[in-house]
Amino acid sequence: IYVAMKIKKYFCMLTFSLFFIGQASASVSTFPDFSNYKTKKPVPIRDTLTWSVSLMKKIFNRSGEWFLTDQVFQKPIKGVLNYAENDPIDTVVVDMNQLLKSDTIPLIFNRKAENIPNKKAVEGYLLADEIEHQSEIRRKAVADSLRNTLIVVPEAYLAEGLAKAPLIPAGDPYQMMVSKTLTLPASFKNKFNKEWGNIKLPAFITKSEIDSLKSRLFILARQSFNDSVLNHQKDSLVRIYRENFVVQLSADAASKEISYLTARNKELLCAYNEVEIGKMNDSIRVALRYLTNHAANDSSLVSVSNISGEKTKIWTANHPMTPMRIFLKNEQNDSLSVILYSNGKGGLRMVIDDGVKFLRFQESKKKEITFNPKKPDGKLHKINLQHIDPLPWTLFGTGTIGFSQTSLTNWAKGGESALSLLMIEKYVANYSKKNLKWENLMEFRLGFFSSKSRGLEKNDDKLEIQSRVGYSAFKKWYYSGETNFRTQVARGYKFPDKVKPISSFMAPAYLTFSIGMDYKPNKNFSLFLSPITSKTTFVKDTTLINPRNFGLAPGKTRLWEPGFIAKANWHCHIAENMNYDIRAEVFNDYRYTLQKFNIDWEQSLVMDVNRHISTRIMSQLIYDYNVKFPIKDASGKQIAQEAKWQFKELFTLGFNYKF
Repeated sequence: IYVAMKIKKYFCMLTFSLFFIGQASASVSTFPDFSNYKTKKPVPIRDTLTWSVSLMKKIFNRSGEWFLTDQVFQKPIKGVLNYAENDPIDTVVVDMNQLLKSDTIPLIFNRKAENIPNKKAVEGYLLADEIEHQSEIRRKAVADSLRNTLIVVPEAYLAEGLAKAPLIPAGDPYQMMVSKTLTLPASFKNKFNKEWGNIKLPAFITKSEIDSLKSRLFILARQSFNDSVLNHQKDSLVRIYRENFVVQLSADAASKEISYLTARNKELLCAYNEVEIGKMNDSIRVALRYLTNHAANDSSLVSVSNISGEKTKIWTANHPMTPMRIFLKNEQNDSLSVILYSNGKGGLRMVIDDGVKFLRFQESKKKEITFNPKKPDGKLHKINLQHIDPLPWTLFGTGTIGFSQTSLTNWAKGGESALSLLMIEKYVANYSKKNLKWENLMEFRLGFFSSKSRGLEKNDDKLEIQSRVGYSAFKKWYYSGETNFRTQVARGYKFPDKVKPISSFMAPAYLTFSIGMDYKPNKNFSLFLSPITSKTTFVKDTTLINPRNFGLAPGKTRLWEPGFIAKANWHCHIAENMNYDIRAEVFNDYRYTLQKFNIDWEQSLVMDVNRHISTRIMSQLIYDYNVKFPIKDASGKQIAQEAKWQFKELFTLGFNYKF
C-alpha cells in the first residue's frame, strides 16, 4: 500500500502579505538593514527559514539592481527556494553545496554602482541640484577673487581696438570745415562753435588774420576731441576685456568643479557598492546555507492510527529514517503487523510483517432474505436538524486579460495600427465570525499600448493591498482599523521623453493607517469614516524621480500627513450578466482643514458575454493637491506648478478566469 501525503507549509495569502509588508514598512521588516554605508549592529533573526526565503525573494524581485555573476547559480538557488516554499526536489541540494564550497567565483550576486536605488544614502554623495549649487558657489568665488586683482590688458589688444576709434583726421582746417564729404561729429562742432563764439575779436583785425586764428583753434579742438575719444575707447576696451576674462575663468572653474564632484560621486558610489556587495554576498551565502540545510534535513511527521485508536508517529524525509511497526485491526479485534517505511518527505511505504499466513476461504452460496417493510409510527417526533455554521473564511480570486487591436493598411482617412493589453488581478481573503470581520484585498493592474509612432507605452499601473478589521459596535456599525498600501510596478514616462522617468516602483507609494467606524447596512455597501488617519507618501529614488512632483521637499524621501479619511464601496448587480462597482475616497490633511483635499473616485462596469469572455469599462477621477503639473507661458517656458484634476478611462474586451 502506498500513501502519498503532501503538506503545504505556507498559505499563499500569508506569504504574499508578509512579503509586501516587509517592502512597505521598514519598521516591521524582518530583513537585516543593508541600506546604510556605516556598519550597524546585526538584527536578530527569529525564524531562519522565513528570513532566508524572504531575503532571496527580495533579491530576485529587485529587477535591474542585483544580478547573478554566473548563471550556473540560478538553477540550484531557485531549486532550494522552491523546495522551502512548495514541493521537494532531488539534486539541487548537492549542486548548491558544491557551489557554496567552490572558491572559483567569489561573488554570487553583483551590482553596478549606477544601479544603487537610494544614492542619497551614500555619505557625501551629491544630487544634481547640489552639484549645480556647488559649482555656482565656485564660479562666484573665482569671479569675486579676480575682480579684486589687477588684470593686465595686452598692448596688442589695446592697439587693435584703438585703431578702430572714430577720430577726426588731420588736414587743412578751412577745407575740413567747408567740406561736404567729411561729416564732423556734432559734439565736436558744438564745442568748437561755442569756443569760437566766446572769442572777442578786435575791430581792426583783417580777414586773413581771422582765418588764421580760426584754423589754429580748429587744430586745438581736434586734438582735444581725439584725445577724449581715445581715452573713452581705451577705458571701454579695458573694461570689456577684464569682464570677459573674469567670465571665462569663473566658467572654467565651475566646469572643473562639476567634473570633480561628478568623479567624486562615482568614486563614493563604487566604494559604497564594493562594501555593500561584500555584505550582501555574505548574507546571501548564509541564507543559501540555511535553505540548503533545510532542503537536505527537513522532514514531515505523519501520524497513523488503527481502528482501536492506537496511534503511531513516524518521521518522513528525503533520506533514510527509522521504520516503525503498527498493528492493523478489524471489528473483531484481529491484528495484522505492518512495517512503516519512509518513502520520501510526506510519503509512506507499508509492508506486511514476515510470518503472516493467509487462509483462503471458498465462496459460499448466497441466500436471499426478503423483509416486509413496516410503516413508522406516526407518533414519532420529527428530527430537528442542527444548525450548521458556515466556514469563517472566504477565499477567491479573479483575473482578466483584455486587449484591443487596430490594423490599418493604405487607409485614406489617416491613423495608424495600434495594440493595447490590460491585465487585472484581484485576490480576496475575508474572515467573518460572530462580531468579528476581517477583510483583505489585493489588486494588481498593468496595461500597455503599442503604436508605430510612439512605440510601447504604459497606460495603466496599480498595485494595492488593503486590510480592514472590524468589531461589531451597534446595529450596522463596526469599530474598524485599516491599513492600505498603494504603488505601481513599472516606470512611467512623459511622451515623447522615454529616457527620464517621472514615476517608478515605490516612487510614489502611499501607506495609510486609519482608525474609525465602518457602516455596513448590507453586503453590497460600506462607508468607512476615520478621524484618526496617518498617510505617508514615499519617493524611494529621488535621483531619477523629482520628489517635488508629489509634494515632497527636495532631498526628502517621505512625507507624513495626519488627517481625516472617508471611503465608500458600492456593488450593484444590474442584471444577470452586468455588474457595476464604485470606490470613492476623500482625504483631508488636518494642517489644511477644509482647504486641500485628495479625491480618488473609481468606477467599473463589467458585462459578461459568457463564462470566459467579458467587456469592461473603467474610469478613474483623481485630485491630489500634492501632485503638481507644470504651467507654461506662450513660449513654452515653465513659469509655475499647480494641482489639476486627473482622469483616465479604459475599455477592454478580455478573457476571465477565477480561482
